[in-house]
Amino acid sequence: MHREQLAKWLLGAAALSTIIIPIAVDAVLLANAHMNNPAWLPHAKLHCAMSFFAGASLGLAALAILLVRPVSDRFSMGLAAFLGSAFWIGLIAAGFLPGTSYGFLNDPVFGNIREPELGGITIYPNVALGAITIAIAIAGYWLTSQAKSIDQSK
Repeated sequence: MHREQLAKWLLGAAALSTIIIPIAVDAVLLANAHMNNPAWLPHAKLHCAMSFFAGASLGLAALAILLVRPVSDRFSMGLAAFLGSAFWIGLIAAGFLPGTSYGFLNDPVFGNIREPELGGITIYPNVALGAITIAIAIAGYWLTSQAKSIDQSK
C-alpha cells in the first residue's frame, strides 16, 4: 500500500473511532451509567450528550477533510489528525481535573466496577482507546510527512 494511502486510511480510522466509540460505549453499552443514570442531574446529562455530538462533529470534520481534499498536503492531514484525536485528548486531560474519574468505582447506581490492572497499574479502557486513537492519528500524519519528504527528494 502506498504511504499516502496508508496515512489516509489511518487518519480515517482515527476519525471513525472518534465518531463511533463514544456513542457506542457511552450511549449504548454504558447508558445506565450515563444518560439513563437517575443519579445524574439533567445538566450532567447535557454535558454527556454534548460529548457525543462533539466526538461526532470532530470525526465528521476529519473525514470531510480526508474525503473532499484532492491533495494530501501536510496542513490538511495535520488538521485531520488533530480533529480525529482532539476528543480523546480532551477525555484524557479531563481526568486530571479534581473530582473526575475515568472509572466507575463506588458509583451509586452503576455499581462498584473495578478496572483491570496490569503490573499494579489500573487500565481504564476509555483512556486506552483514546491513547490508541491518538497514536493512530499521529502515525497517519507522520506517514503523510514521510511521503512528502520522499516526494520532495526525487
